[in-house]
Formats: sequence, structure tokens, C-alpha cells
Amino acid sequence: MGSDSTAGPGPGLSRAAVLGAEASAAERFWQLDRLHNHWARPGLRRSWQWYLTFENSPELRALVARCQAAIADDVYDPVALDSLHLTLDRIAANDAITSTQIAAVAAAGRRVCARLRPFDITTGSLAGTAGALGLAVGPVGPLRQLRAALHEATHSVLPTAPPLSARFEPHVSIAYCNTDDVPAAQAHTAVRTLQALPAATGTVTAAVLVDLERRERTYVWRPVASIPLSS
Repeated sequence: MGSDSTAGPGPGLSRAAVLGAEASAAERFWQLDRLHNHWARPGLRRSWQWYLTFENSPELRALVARCQAAIADDVYDPVALDSLHLTLDRIAANDAITSTQIAAVAAAGRRVCARLRPFDITTGSLAGTAGALGLAVGPVGPLRQLRAALHEATHSVLPTAPPLSARFEPHVSIAYCNTDDVPAAQAHTAVRTLQALPAATGTVTAAVLVDLERRERTYVWRPVASIPLSS
């Protein structure tokens, strides 16, 4: 996560089905044998991104806090509650786009989002990848629509931007693994104890263009433009 997330078995899987999560994503988490250090993988140090942010989501923050307390372990670095986010799409590396172009992307984002209405989402079904734990978010349909619209906005300014990936498993990461070759069994056990927690609900009213920086064992992002959906 950071880029990928999933749902778990039992009650979580049925809830994930309602959310529109992919069964293959759920299977990947439960088939993990070892965990890996998320921070060891290569990645951009600075980039511009399209996010959903959750500064006005006390229900989600409470859910994340309960999950983080249950998985408290030196193996995981928890995500700060004021940094929770859902990544929709990457715009460009920080040094590959000018400030004028970023302003143009934001303006294009406003135009495309004016065609979209706010929609409700549900966040639940804790699971993860070899490098992170996170909560699945759905329904996937309106999130895909918003993601595609924002990519359209980006592409209108940056025609050379890479095509939108077909794989999209919307999630909110809550912790990143900081150690290599750790047995996954402990993470599986922790996640099973949290499957019955009630999901958090909310309404998406805006997308946010952010300046993202990857630091030592954490991500720090700065909101640059909040793009409202049509009310």
C-alpha cells in the first residue's frame, strides 16, 4: 500500500465484496509468507499526486486508530492520522513539471470535477501487501470515474503522461512494514482480530492535488489545490 491494498477473509471478504474489492487482491494478502521492507523499494522522492484526504473524517480516524493500536509492532511504521489519504493518480515527478503546468493541471481538474457529483464511500476490510497494511475503500465505480476524470485533466496539460493503469484497488494505508523477511503469520493474526470492526462511511466532495515527499520511513504531503465536485 502506499500503492496497493486488499481485503481479508470471513466477514471481511463479504464486506469487501460489497465494496467492490477484487477477490484476487484478498487472496494475495492471505497467501503471503514473508513481509518486506516497504522503504527499501525504489521510488520517487518528490512527486505531484491526486489524492482524497480525510481531515474531516473522525469516523475513519477512529477506525484507523483502533487498528493501529491492535497492530502496534516495531515491524510497522503507523501512518499519522492527519496524513491519511487515498491515492487516485500520480501526476508527475516533482522535477518533471513546472509550477505553471501544475496550475494548469489544477485548473483542468476543476473543469472535469465540475461534471461529477459528490458520492458516498465506505472504508473497512483491513488487509494489505507484503509491505503495508490498509483499509479497502469502495464502491470502486465512482472512484474509478473520478480517477479517470483527473487523469484526463493531467493528460490535457501533459500529453506525455503515462496511460492510466488498469489496476486500481482503492485503499487507505495505515502502516508500512520497515523490516525484511518477517513471517506474515503475525500480520495475518492481527488482521483477523480486526475483521469484525464496523466500517467507516463518508462523502467524497473534493479531490486534492498534493506535493508528496518520501522521507525516512514516512510520507509527507502538502495540499496545493482542493478541487470540489459539483454540488
